[in-house]
Amino acid sequence: MIRKAASLAFGVFLMIFESSLSSSLPLELAKPDLVVPFIIYGTFFLSPAEGLLAAVLLGFAQEVLSNSPAGALIFTNVALLLSCVFLKNRLYVESRYTFSLVCAASALGESLIFLALSLLSKGETKNISNVLIFSVPDAIMTAFVSFFMFRFFERLNIRFMRRVS
Repeated sequence: MIRKAASLAFGVFLMIFESSLSSSLPLELAKPDLVVPFIIYGTFFLSPAEGLLAAVLLGFAQEVLSNSPAGALIFTNVALLLSCVFLKNRLYVESRYTFSLVCAASALGESLIFLALSLLSKGETKNISNVLIFSVPDAIMTAFVSFFMFRFFERLNIRFMRRVS
């Protein structure tokens, strides 16, 4: 229980930290999606219920901190969760390298789902090129950050000595 609360609190802290720094630092090209590693780790290494909790809680925090269309980020997080649940028995994620690769692919897929959702809901086509150009560097930065977040999750598991497969 402490492990779940600590990791979710750390996720909310990282999102608040990212949103406060994004206005002061010129990070237009490289903004990692910090929610993706929490959802993937919760789904692959814990249970789908804990992944759902992370997707909804952190997606709601993203909705509050962003100016995206209403419900779009929660929808993309739940879509990511459902794809991870589908791939849980088909994909072997055990090392931090494969975890980073799955996080990069998921961040890329999530940005494409978000793009399709904003296109279908509002018919906005003015920022499609920006999303397409910046989705690949965002996925690379997400993979880089998730490499270190995997170590944090593993240290948290070692400290509390309980892991559900």
